[in-house]
Formats: sequence, C-alpha cells, structure tokens
Amino acid sequence: MALDASFRVACAVRAFLIVLTVVFTLVALTLAALALGSLASLNAGSPPLVSALSAAEGLLSGRLMGWLHLSLDAFWRALAWAGLCCLCVWFAAYLKPR
Repeated sequence: MALDASFRVACAVRAFLIVLTVVFTLVALTLAALALGSLASLNAGSPPLVSALSAAEGLLSGRLMGWLHLSLDAFWRALAWAGLCCLCVWFAAYLKPR
C-alpha cells in the first residue's frame, strides 16, 4: 500500500513537471516573437507579418512600460524580451522530467 501511494505521488510530480515544461516553452515562444517584433520596429523594410508582430509588441510594451513607469527604446526592449526568453528556455530544459 505504501508503494502505491509513493508511485501516485511520483506520477503526480512528473505530470506537474511536464505541464510546467510545456508552459515555459510556450512562454518562451511568445517572448521570442515579442523580441522579433521589437527588432522589426527598427527596420522600416520588414515584411508585413513581422510588422504585425512589431505593432503587437508596441501595444504590449506601451502598456507594460507605462504601468512600470519605464521608458526603453526598441533595441533595449528586444534585449529584455530575448533575455526573458532565454530564461524560460532554461527553466523548461531544467524542469523537463528525465
């Protein structure tokens, strides 16, 4: 009976780690798109899809930076998004069940 309970706990922990890995992966993909959109705002000749990402990133950054009372240029916002993306990828790789 004790072995069955410990097996259930191990399965629950493994399922939780899988869910966290998927969540961190999706957040990393979103942050990578935001970094790409922020860098696209620096180039006037970017393709329409990337320009749409740039517009979405501008709206999100405007709200976030206004709420935090920060003022960052597009380049520094792109570096911040990319850094957060790398952090999420690291967490996803670290938490991946083995």
